[in-house]
Amino acid sequence: MDIALIIHELLVEGGGERQCVCLAQALAQHGNRVTLYTSAYDRANCFPEICKDFEIKEVGRGPFARLRKPLFFRGYLDMLRLAATLRERHEVWNPHHWPAQWGAVWLKRRLGGAVVWMCNDVPDFQQKARRPQSIKSAILAPLYWLYYFYDRRQNRKADLTLFLSNWAESEYKALYPGATRVVRSGADPARFLPGGNRSRIRARFGFAGDEFVLLWLGIFMPHRRLEDAIEAVRHLASQGTRIRLLLAGSDRSYPEYLNSLKAQVHSLGLQELVTFSGKVTDEEICDFYAACDAFVFPNDQQTWGLVVLEAMACGCPVLVSRGAGVHEVLTHGDSALLFPPRNPQALAEQIKALASHPELRRKIAQTGMQLARETYNWDRFADQIFRVCEEVIERDRSAVLRSEPTEPARSLTRP
Repeated sequence: MDIALIIHELLVEGGGERQCVCLAQALAQHGNRVTLYTSAYDRANCFPEICKDFEIKEVGRGPFARLRKPLFFRGYLDMLRLAATLRERHEVWNPHHWPAQWGAVWLKRRLGGAVVWMCNDVPDFQQKARRPQSIKSAILAPLYWLYYFYDRRQNRKADLTLFLSNWAESEYKALYPGATRVVRSGADPARFLPGGNRSRIRARFGFAGDEFVLLWLGIFMPHRRLEDAIEAVRHLASQGTRIRLLLAGSDRSYPEYLNSLKAQVHSLGLQELVTFSGKVTDEEICDFYAACDAFVFPNDQQTWGLVVLEAMACGCPVLVSRGAGVHEVLTHGDSALLFPPRNPQALAEQIKALASHPELRRKIAQTGMQLARETYNWDRFADQIFRVCEEVIERDRSAVLRSEPTEPARSLTRP
């Protein structure tokens, strides 16, 4: 099958970017012809080891290239350029995230093919228009309404819209029409292996052998709710629990959020207990998972949570917020410990349970590792996407055949 993946930007090593490039790699390994299109590509800082296995075409930005915000306007201009630039036909256009689906439906109209949209996060134009959070957003509300109705019109032209969680699908269906389905992505079991170098990272940051180390890894963004993890550490430390929190990742998208977390740590006097590591290279990720005693994911209104499955694949027990879509495939007390979002006290209780019961920790680590490595992995995800694309193509072919006029039956009697 000839599949074109589209993503607006490939600039950072985020979960959405990893999902897109890992899917492209897996589809190519399954024998499909795969091309990935993007408006902007940072080869050095966006999974260079993965991206070398397939073709990535950077088409460039649209007019006013120096203008980066507002993002919806930047995305609109960039997708206009992408849709006008591409000349090659593909059987399937597989856009990832927003606004890549706009470019895909425009390309479908011009070049043909089917659009199967991987909607990582539901567009929030209507919410911004209805509940402005500032004077600036109130002024922009009419523009948000305009973009919402335009977005709604474009989205319904997709043949099928995919989601990683039931929660995300329900959020979308409350706002937009069209056919939808849930698929589940996962970790790469060949890349995320147990047995990393535990002592290397612990020695680097000065973690003692009897300290319980919590890890969070990703891109710092406000909905990650890391302030809840910091507050939980404060609560546990006040009870005498020997605990350390390692926050690892890039601040490239929201540096002001990282600064607010550092200010919180300073105001609570937790500088010795909370460590910010900075960006983690792909080669060291498994060592970070091996170094910690548990992985914490306090995110709220999170569509999925790919990094949780990667931690699980490495044999790391996980604590996951019920505000993250990935909790839908996890079982409390078996493959994970789950807790309500935005509740530091509840998170602290689950951390303490895990720290106090080594047998529970080993059970969750083993069950979670088996689940991630056997069920939620890239091969199965790529197979799901391939089958969905096959189904959509066949449905479109059947629709075309039904719409073609049939030749009238010839008379069997002589005039």
